[in-house]
Amino acid sequence: MSFDNHQSSLGSWYGTWSLFRRESRRFLKVWLQTVWAPLISALLYFAIFGGALGKRIGDTDGVSFLLFLVPGLAAMGMIQHAYQNTSSSLIQMKYLGMLPADLLALPITPLQMTLAFVAAAILRGSLVGGVILLVSRVFVDFGVAHPLLLLLATVVLTAIFALVGLLTGVWGSNYDEVAMVGNFILTPLIYLGGVFFSVSMLPDSWAMVARLNPIFYLVDLFRYALIDVSQARPEVALVAVLGVLGALFAGTVRLLASGWRLKN
Repeated sequence: MSFDNHQSSLGSWYGTWSLFRRESRRFLKVWLQTVWAPLISALLYFAIFGGALGKRIGDTDGVSFLLFLVPGLAAMGMIQHAYQNTSSSLIQMKYLGMLPADLLALPITPLQMTLAFVAAAILRGSLVGGVILLVSRVFVDFGVAHPLLLLLATVVLTAIFALVGLLTGVWGSNYDEVAMVGNFILTPLIYLGGVFFSVSMLPDSWAMVARLNPIFYLVDLFRYALIDVSQARPEVALVAVLGVLGALFAGTVRLLASGWRLKN
């Protein structure tokens, strides 16, 4: 590699770091919205589902319902905030006219741009999930059954929905379209993905439908890594979600390289 090419490569990765830092600072500046809001929501879920319904439901898959609920709530918070971080950022740039003059002018490749956006969303999602898990210990005592798998599951879960948010931000032209995807697609999938219930509670027909939901495997893998409870084979869930992550990542890089709905 020549000296000029080496300098260009260093500048390219510095641009990647700069974009990651910008995206991280953007959500850290509004920490009341990005950290406290999901924490309060989680506390309300604990009060309603854990306090009011937990004793009536009893044990779920061999553990208390409150313990079963903990990883589901953490996963839900991570999904929502990873998605919001990338989707809202792209829409905000479109509103401010920053895409041609700022984002696309950065000396970085589509691969590096994707990595920067996704890494910042992983940071936000992990922060939200970590805070929810810490506060959850006030209500129920638990440890981490599989620490390395939990780390992997956290990265994969947040990265997948960071990519979904990035694709939505590229496609969408306003906040209403981003909210539409979140409210009418992601939210139903999350609620039907085993966050609040075990598929063993469902009739066979509905259990089959739940198992067709990709979020079910993400939540189930995260729950297994945290409290050693699963409704699907963990190795099958891991292979499936890694395949989804790889396909989404490759598709996003290709879409950004095409400049579709970014250059106009």
